Amino acid sequence: MTRLAAVLALGPTILGLALAPVSAQEADAHGSHAVSSHAHGTVVALALRIPAGSQDDAPGLEGTAWLLARVLEDQVARALESTAAVFTASVERASTVFTLVADPTEWEEAWNATDSLLLHAPLDPGLVERHRSRLLENLAFEADSPYREFEDVAAALLTEPGSPWARPPRGTSTSLAALGTADLERYRARYHRRDAGAWAVVGPVVPDPPAVVTPSAPPAPPAPADMAWVTGDRVDLARDVTSTWMMVAYPAPSDLPRTCLELVAHLLEEDLDPTPPAPDRYSVDVRIEETRRGPVLLVEASVVPEAAADWEARILGLVENMATEPLADDFFPWRRRRFRAERLLAESPPEAEARRITADLLRDGRVRDLGVEIWELDARTLLETSRSLGPPRILVLGPDLGQDGSGASW
Repeated sequence: MTRLAAVLALGPTILGLALAPVSAQEADAHGSHAVSSHAHGTVVALALRIPAGSQDDAPGLEGTAWLLARVLEDQVARALESTAAVFTASVERASTVFTLVADPTEWEEAWNATDSLLLHAPLDPGLVERHRSRLLENLAFEADSPYREFEDVAAALLTEPGSPWARPPRGTSTSLAALGTADLERYRARYHRRDAGAWAVVGPVVPDPPAVVTPSAPPAPPAPADMAWVTGDRVDLARDVTSTWMMVAYPAPSDLPRTCLELVAHLLEEDLDPTPPAPDRYSVDVRIEETRRGPVLLVEASVVPEAAADWEARILGLVENMATEPLADDFFPWRRRRFRAERLLAESPPEAEARRITADLLRDGRVRDLGVEIWELDARTLLETSRSLGPPRILVLGPDLGQDGSGASW
């Protein structure tokens, strides 16, 4: 019996999940799960993704999921002080991810301790108060921040009016002041359930028989494909600030293969943020945002105010060009190779791969093999993906430069 097979036979003592020797991925009463074996890895990473986040906070108690994650992170860290293991908890709008990174010789014991604290051990009221006070201090410090306003308005533009998805993940001063230990316990009892989640183990752990994560047959796409919105929108906010923030967001069909959309995001970021960077930009970020009704391709940039109009036109023009004609046959393979290298490098830390696997499982019910899927992309696929994007929603927050033609005006 291999070491992992022996570990898995421990049943509820590890994860409470009875990790059966899986060929690649399985789903049972404990949720979807997968093992990705890397024989020469130096650490083991385990990620558990729960499909509940800040959007599930009770009305008036916004910040519950965020505060609970901070408390759990602290309690687990104390329990693991005598080990080399590192535990983190992150809250997204629609999910919460717990990640453990440990030495291969002690990851089982470390997760056993972690699992008990995550789901069963009472929360420490002292830690709740400490982290609540810290959050309140941070929110007070950020009061009247223009970027905080930009984030709030941007979130509202990405979903339907009044959606809980758009509420501030960290809550507000009023909602945090109302939160207590009992509220966190109720949230945990309701949403932190393994059977609804997904988890992955990545590293030098080999199931019996040995195997690696491979994709299953893709599920039948939903019909008809949903999109976050079908009507574009624009919001301009004139503020007395020294830089301009902008967001340009495109909805994508919910059944669009994720790897295709990731390629579009990669190419956009390469074109918008080359090396060396443009002197009139402070930052550029291109990412995929999961909304309640589907994915959104989102470009966020901070630029010199006088260049804001040019940057907006550049973003819109690049997306339009990608949807007009395919990349040249001799140019596309080179850019695809760069995309593949970047994606595989991004997942070289096992915890990054584990988190991506859990997202795949919850979203698609299968694990992507990126090394294979990226090679299957072609210029025609890129063109069709770009054409499938819906009308953009645009947000610009910056100084009013007037109507002299020197830059954006609103």
